[in-house]
Amino acid sequence: MAAAAPAAPGEAKRPEGDEWCDSGLGSLGEGPPGPPLPASPAAESPDPLADPAAWLRHVLSFVTEDGDTALHLAVIHEHEEFLESILRHTERSPYLDLQNDLGQSALHIAVVLGLAGAVRRLRAAGAGAAVRERGGHTPLHLACREGHPACARALLGDPGKDEEERRAQLESVNYDGYTPLHIAVLRRDLDLVQLLLRAGADPDQPEPSCGRSPLHLAVEAQSPEVAECLLRGGARPDPRTFSGFTPLYSARRRPDPRLPPLLRRFGARDPPSSDSSDSGDSDSEGGPEDSEVSPWPHRPHSGGHTGPRDFPTPG
Repeated sequence: MAAAAPAAPGEAKRPEGDEWCDSGLGSLGEGPPGPPLPASPAAESPDPLADPAAWLRHVLSFVTEDGDTALHLAVIHEHEEFLESILRHTERSPYLDLQNDLGQSALHIAVVLGLAGAVRRLRAAGAGAAVRERGGHTPLHLACREGHPACARALLGDPGKDEEERRAQLESVNYDGYTPLHIAVLRRDLDLVQLLLRAGADPDQPEPSCGRSPLHLAVEAQSPEVAECLLRGGARPDPRTFSGFTPLYSARRRPDPRLPPLLRRFGARDPPSSDSSDSGDSDSEGGPEDSEVSPWPHRPHSGGHTGPRDFPTPG
């Protein structure tokens, strides 16, 4: 008897990526998201939609092995009709804020994918903007991290409407203590910085690790454009970190020559004992040269992000 033919090799394993990619966002193309509905005998129910209530119960109870609900999947696959159908039955219900294994609600995923229309529809249906995913990031944090101003506008809503909720979004901090404005500054995203300042973000709110203001972070990111935007938006020119360092102190010890004169033009003052060189350590602003470098260097946005990543913890 001839030997049995070897089994056909399975699909090649996808390269390992960041752990957050292991949601339904990266795996649904490999097969059905879960077991199919049990087939009904034709004699009993020739029409699969004969019992809409049973269909709805099945849809709303469906969860993948990664914790994604039918609502998550409707957003992931950008299936607008399915999304609308689900939202008609779940408006203002806790179902909208169910989170998958990575802590992502459907709204988090819509933001990460840059789907401003889905963000608006979810918000109109009552999806919560204060829900935090695994790293403590609200949807607005993720909009700033991924560089999606349209999503940020959809989250913040129209000026003068729901001001308390808008303020809560702007003041929210992730588990590293960063507000959405801190993230936009670190990303050197001028459009988002302007948008957040117009929405009422505090231009002076310090982060908790070193007490750096957004202006300190703009200096460390070496972005005169963002620094000027903050200063024109009301940021104080001389806030101090917990160690006593000002943005000007930091700027004089970094390579971009445009920042010190910019800060001085908006009122930042050199200490009386300082000179124009960077070699003196007798400044009254805190002694030796500061080592408070940005814990999160700028990286350009790369397309294809499908889930949140944790921000590095400040050293």
